[in-house]
Amino acid sequence: MDYQTKTKLVLPFLGTWMVSNGGRTGETNNHVKFASGDGPKNQIYAYDFRRGHTGAGEKLEEYDVYSEEVIAPGDGVIIQVINGAIDVLPGERDRAVGVGNTVIIDHQNGEFSVLCHFKYNSIQVKVGDHVIQGNLLGLCGNTGNTSEPHIHFHLQDGPSMHTAKPLPAQFSKITVDGEVKTKYEPIRKQMVSNF
Repeated sequence: MDYQTKTKLVLPFLGTWMVSNGGRTGETNNHVKFASGDGPKNQIYAYDFRRGHTGAGEKLEEYDVYSEEVIAPGDGVIIQVINGAIDVLPGERDRAVGVGNTVIIDHQNGEFSVLCHFKYNSIQVKVGDHVIQGNLLGLCGNTGNTSEPHIHFHLQDGPSMHTAKPLPAQFSKITVDGEVKTKYEPIRKQMVSNF
């Protein structure tokens, strides 16, 4: 899909994180592989961001990103919040609440940001709030259908996760493996931060 993101997007976190899913092929993005089967089609261009862990990685607190701040990737209005899903232990998956705790932002230009897997009861915004890029949304958690603490981000063309179509998301200006990139879609294993 030859689509240019309209919203000026930043990465939804502070500091440097690793892209664990990103890109338009199944080799770099599991969302592409899942979409070819029974998986959700609206996440084909989705990203997952995480970092490493200490110890055996059996406790949530051993993960570097657990409880890290998650920020608004662009200006908009909050149109949906899920905040009551419980964090699961690493390796467990709560498929009953697949997206976990979630925030959806209407950028008011036909683009909607979806951010998932927030920590239980950590979301700081409510439906109707106007946010500007960089505002705190909540904390990174391990809620929903997730293998370890991380933040899932994707862009779509409507408010409903059930019916919206996916949109590629290019980040306006970010640092990728130490190099500044503009209007860029990072891929798996790249280390990324806001410029």
